Amino acid sequence: MTAHTIDHRTVRLAGARRPLHVRQRCRLLFLNMQEQAPVLQMGLPPYRDWIAEVTRLDPDQIQVLNLADGDALPDTIEAHGIIGGGSAHSSYEQLPWVRRAKSFLAEAQRRGVPELHVCFSHQAKSEVAGAVCKTGHLGRRFGIERLTLTPAGRQDPLFRGLPDSFDTFTSHVDAVYDVPPAGEFGPITELAYGAYRNESLAFGATARTLQIHPEMTAGITAALARVRRRQLIAEGHLGPSDADYAAFLESLDWADRDIRARMRTLLDNWLRYYVAPAMTPPVAAALRT
Repeated sequence: MTAHTIDHRTVRLAGARRPLHVRQRCRLLFLNMQEQAPVLQMGLPPYRDWIAEVTRLDPDQIQVLNLADGDALPDTIEAHGIIGGGSAHSSYEQLPWVRRAKSFLAEAQRRGVPELHVCFSHQAKSEVAGAVCKTGHLGRRFGIERLTLTPAGRQDPLFRGLPDSFDTFTSHVDAVYDVPPAGEFGPITELAYGAYRNESLAFGATARTLQIHPEMTAGITAALARVRRRQLIAEGHLGPSDADYAAFLESLDWADRDIRARMRTLLDNWLRYYVAPAMTPPVAAALRT
């Protein structure tokens, strides 16, 4: 490890130095599993900026590795936490970068690095732990999804301050099945479900995953709907008329404010209860929203 590498296995929470505000000190590693070109072609900002928006961190605090575009994974982890993103790919595709990403996710947890994984990365993390990911038997889920917490989810700090059931933005075809009760890193627990089971999972103490997209907004969802409109009509997610399409966009706009507020709470919780305790000196008490 380099002199600046954070060895999460040896972090201690004791210390006399005055903690700085976690938002000023936090450094995240964002594993982008989606090629950049399609995102830019839709007129959307880079995926890293979506993460910066929901975490309320400066983009410069987030190191991005564009894995689907060929970026190499590091030998060391110089970040306080890792976020894995979504992708148009499937986690079970036998692509070299997908295999390397899965190996990296396992190694990150061996080192004790806090992780939060979304959609594709949720599925990849689940496969690493022995679950099965495949095309969902209910078909595509797109737009607004209601997430319901399990009893374990209601107790997990990730969802602190959130209701037992709430709306989120989602976009996925694949789903996670046959989750084992435990793996290399401890118990595997379902925290929440939507139309599918296993839409949020806990892997031991340090990794949490979400099938839904906390980083998406009404604008991002609308951009995806625009490029996929014919497909969404064929699948029954949208009506065929312009009026149907306008009503769908309006429903996104109406939900946007509440969903974004809840997703920021969720990311605040992850930073406060998972990332901050792993930082040194300790800063858990210094995170303020």
